[in-house]
Amino acid sequence: MAIAGALAPVNAADTKPDRKKSQAAFERGKRADAAGKRDEAIAAYSESIEADASFAAAWRARGKDYLEAGDRDKAGPDLDKAVALAPADGQAYALRGDYYLAAGQMERAAQDYSAAIGFKAERTEVYTGRGRAYFALHQNDKAIEDFSTAIRLRLDNPEPYKGRGMARAAAGQYRDAIDDFDRCLEARPDYQEVYVDRALAWTSLGEFSRALQDLNTALRLRPEDIRALRVRGAVKEQLGDSDGAVSDYTEALRLDPKDVRVYLARGAVYAHLQRHEDALADREKAVELDPRNPDALIARGGSFHALGQHERGLTDRTEAIALNPVSPLGWKARGNAYYLMNRYDEALADLKHVLELDPTDQDTQILAGMAEAKIKEIVTAQLAKENQPDTVAVKLPGHPGAPPLDGIARQPEAKTSSAAPPAATDTAEPETKPSEPAAPAEPAAAKPAPQVAMTVAPPPAAAQAPKPLAMAEPPKTKPSVARNTVPPLIVIKPSAPEPAKAKPPAVPSTVPPPSPDRPAMPKSATSYHALGRELIQEEKFGEAIEALSRAVQLNPSMALAYNARGYAHFRLKQVSEAIADFDQAIKLDPQYANAYLNRGSAKRAAGDKTGGDEDLAKARQLTQPKP
Repeated sequence: MAIAGALAPVNAADTKPDRKKSQAAFERGKRADAAGKRDEAIAAYSESIEADASFAAAWRARGKDYLEAGDRDKAGPDLDKAVALAPADGQAYALRGDYYLAAGQMERAAQDYSAAIGFKAERTEVYTGRGRAYFALHQNDKAIEDFSTAIRLRLDNPEPYKGRGMARAAAGQYRDAIDDFDRCLEARPDYQEVYVDRALAWTSLGEFSRALQDLNTALRLRPEDIRALRVRGAVKEQLGDSDGAVSDYTEALRLDPKDVRVYLARGAVYAHLQRHEDALADREKAVELDPRNPDALIARGGSFHALGQHERGLTDRTEAIALNPVSPLGWKARGNAYYLMNRYDEALADLKHVLELDPTDQDTQILAGMAEAKIKEIVTAQLAKENQPDTVAVKLPGHPGAPPLDGIARQPEAKTSSAAPPAATDTAEPETKPSEPAAPAEPAAAKPAPQVAMTVAPPPAAAQAPKPLAMAEPPKTKPSVARNTVPPLIVIKPSAPEPAKAKPPAVPSTVPPPSPDRPAMPKSATSYHALGRELIQEEKFGEAIEALSRAVQLNPSMALAYNARGYAHFRLKQVSEAIADFDQAIKLDPQYANAYLNRGSAKRAAGDKTGGDEDLAKARQLTQPKP
């Protein structure tokens, strides 16, 4: 009993607070903080808390030291305790706001700073902190207001000038932003990162020479600043110093060999210099580091096109579209590539999708009109041949001048294509959808449900395809090309599209009568197929299904027509019917890579992601160049 009685006082529940001892330890902690002895201060505050666990100031002081030491796991609980013990302590709320700001919890940070201000903790640091939280939340007007208040409270503090400059730049007020950065640097001339911020503002005004001066200063202050090297590389590129840009990007990669943005930026410079193998190597590395980066896939596709590996380029751009279907860049890059390969119907499908996403794109409007004119020219010519008298001599497939059996003007293999490498290949920014019917020698790409850009590529030479029919040459004026600039710092990832619900299969009835601007009714599977393609371009998918159904009735072995009809079903969200048609196209031609791409899109839309990925992998395998 005596032993038990002796031990009883050590139990915390029975220990009475010793406020005098707690206060003495707290004062020792304050003196240690003032002397820069943080560890000693933390130990003293811990002693103060042990002596009196209700002493809110000790919890707050220890939480502050933990936060400044970077130990957020310990800082958070201490500051929560300080607020709980002293719910009207503005300093505790301000410190916890700093904690939330460091933890990236911007809304909670703004709330705590507001509480601190409400409890009269109206200091420049508090308004600066809340301004940073608002800036991170893209509430630039509120951020500018708070930074302005912080400046009024203390004119010599460089931080609110920096913060207001960044908020003004984000709001497009570049001149005002530069004024703020100037004031910041007057107060602190060695503030290295502000030189980079001001350089970015100069670039937004097109003042690249002045930006270069700031970046040179920034790199003198900190030679291994990767951000400054990356931005200076982009500025040198704008000033025409490609070698200097490559040098800066190479140094940045030496410091961080896993920076995808720098590989893409250097790859774009190599492409501009016509060093396509070097560009491909950088873009391959970017895809290796981030396989689901649409920008990297679009850029690598550009290198494949430049090297004549067009189907690999189309596959990359199709995959980029699947990853980010709401960005017009992937559609535009693939549409331009299709056009320069003379695959006009597929080009038109992609370019129309660009205009749905960005109706103000004038370059795409012009190119889409040119593609539509080419399609009408080819279809009209083919149907005119169908209407020639029966006495015209028939030329057998394989003979010079023989028309294609499937009624589509085909392109030679990519390695012998006369089309120039696509000019749109060097763009560094971009659920697969079946692509619109065309007639290249290789398969084309895909697009995500519910809207899909479809490629109807012909079966390979094993099916005894006839010699290519010459197509109209593309215009000498090439589609405009968006040059690569500094890679974006923020990428918005689109939400995945909902699986499309299948509708009952369309029952073929009669093909629509010819309209005034459409040639007379076709007589063969080839011409029905051509008519179906034209109807698809007009987005008359039901009528296209009827025409394509007549095509497969007349020629049940026409894989192209099944693929095209599958696309039309898919656009009508008749996913089951689409998959059935793609199945038949693959059955007729197991090497039909485009049909695999299209079926993969349909399977994904139906919720079969595994099956869709398998089809995409098969398409990629079939489009790999043979050793």
